[in-house]
Amino acid sequence: MDRRSFLALVGFAASELPAAQMAAPPQPASVEAMTAGAKPAIALNHLGFVPNARKIVVYRKTAASTPGEFVLRQMDAWGRPLRISRPLTSGAPDLGDCLIGDFSDIQTEGMYQVTVGADRSVPFAIRLDVWRRTLSKAVSCVNSQRCGIAVPNRHPACHLDDARRRDTGEHVDVTGGWHVAGSLMKTGSTMLNGFGLLHLARNLGERWDPAGSGLHPLLEEMRWGNRYILKIQDADGLIWNDVAGGINGDSSDNRWTDNIIGNKDDRHINPHKPGLFQFIFITLQAMVAQTFRETDPGYAQHCLAAGVRCWQATQKAAGLTREARDFNWWTPSTELSWRTLAAVELYRATGHPTYQAAAAQLGQQLLSLQTRDFVGSQKTVRGFWRAASGDAAAHMDAVYSAMPPVALLELSAAFPNHADASRWRDAVRLHLEEYVLPLSARSVFGIVPYGVFLGSPTPEYHRPLAGEMTYRYFMPTRKQSWWQGINSHLECYALLLAMAAKAFDRRECRDLACRQLEWVMGANPFGACLMTGEGLRNPYPYSPFLGLITGGIMNGIAGNTRDEPVLDIECGNDWRTCEYWAPHNAFYCWALSVLEPA
Repeated sequence: MDRRSFLALVGFAASELPAAQMAAPPQPASVEAMTAGAKPAIALNHLGFVPNARKIVVYRKTAASTPGEFVLRQMDAWGRPLRISRPLTSGAPDLGDCLIGDFSDIQTEGMYQVTVGADRSVPFAIRLDVWRRTLSKAVSCVNSQRCGIAVPNRHPACHLDDARRRDTGEHVDVTGGWHVAGSLMKTGSTMLNGFGLLHLARNLGERWDPAGSGLHPLLEEMRWGNRYILKIQDADGLIWNDVAGGINGDSSDNRWTDNIIGNKDDRHINPHKPGLFQFIFITLQAMVAQTFRETDPGYAQHCLAAGVRCWQATQKAAGLTREARDFNWWTPSTELSWRTLAAVELYRATGHPTYQAAAAQLGQQLLSLQTRDFVGSQKTVRGFWRAASGDAAAHMDAVYSAMPPVALLELSAAFPNHADASRWRDAVRLHLEEYVLPLSARSVFGIVPYGVFLGSPTPEYHRPLAGEMTYRYFMPTRKQSWWQGINSHLECYALLLAMAAKAFDRRECRDLACRQLEWVMGANPFGACLMTGEGLRNPYPYSPFLGLITGGIMNGIAGNTRDEPVLDIECGNDWRTCEYWAPHNAFYCWALSVLEPA
């Protein structure tokens, strides 16, 4: 498939679909036509399964046959290896005409393969550490993205001349940190790396790495990244938006430099101060303070003071800025969620009742944004969050999709005896029971759709749900100038579901959390593993500066105008689906830190 064909497929070609075709999906080309050649018929998690987990295989039906069973065989056993046949049953209709097989009762550790007729799955394991053994790769990806220092086998010391302010031209030392993606920029999203590192340390401790590396790699990586993060705090206590986003957000700074301060190739600081990143910064510094409190109290206090200063500045600021560019997609609900988390972590770091009161008040605001009544002339789903007060649109976010209920669960964990604790937990239960579970059951892959809509707010296909409500698995392609894969969305929901499994002792939440991560690791319509260095059929990443990065997670599968899955497996240099990005690794580590037993 050439590049023009691919762009036409994903809805980015110059031609527009006729309005009549937006009311219902046209008869699409076959699934095979979406890629150069047929996708594999069998899809499952390339890593494998923990022995006591639910184990699902998906088989894509073809015109030639509709098989009735699959065969599971053990590949590495001495003596008489396990070999069983099980029925394939019809699955939910969304995202392909597929059958589903269940072998959850098989718990013997080993290497396995599934066959259906002449089709074979990738080899996979059943073992206790199938997820945990990937964490060191995910963390090593963060290390590979270091800026301002030589990274072995990657690049010499870089960007030692960062950076010049866009507004005044003044040079400010903002060297160091991490490149954020398949680019050389350092944006607010870079801070999310810290949450992956710190939650691994908080939740799993020294056992996070089966190889026994201990906490040192996590803590030293956090120190390295935080040197830069502390540097982007301005004199007023607020932090800047990005380094190397260009002069006007044009990406012109996305390049190597000569490392000499004061000449034309110096990159720029964006002096805007978006509200969302202030609260991510505060939350991070409060967590750093807790993590280093015993081993390095001076450093811990320094970071806590920076977080408190930023919190105080946000209380005084008349209005925190948001750039006009549509790349700032987050909703007020997203910002409110992180503001709540910031208050919670400041309380955990200080024990000061002011932060408890602020967190409880913010929790009340989050409750007020939840749809407790059915809307849109339907009684199928409710319990989702609205984007903002007075806004009928649902909260949707390519990165922070599940953060409102995540924040409420953190509130209830921090203040279990608060008068509103039961209300916070009930709000999460409502979201799970009457939004997440019914929507995720609509496809054999079990993933949570990107969001629900009233009608069709953009000129493309929205799947009918009930009444006036519609939904899409993937980001709309006609809403704004950009859209991308949904790996962070799914991983954020994996985090929520993992937290809910523990908070409510619900096995089905744990199983569903794994289904979100299994999509990333190969249980998807393309049978492609989206972490470099794991699994098979990996797309080539959009990573023009560093190339392949072991442990890097790509943006993932996106959708076209008909909400059909698309993925560039033809080395088409498509950033929408194949670019590395820090949030994916961060939420992957964060979710697994909760899913994995300590």
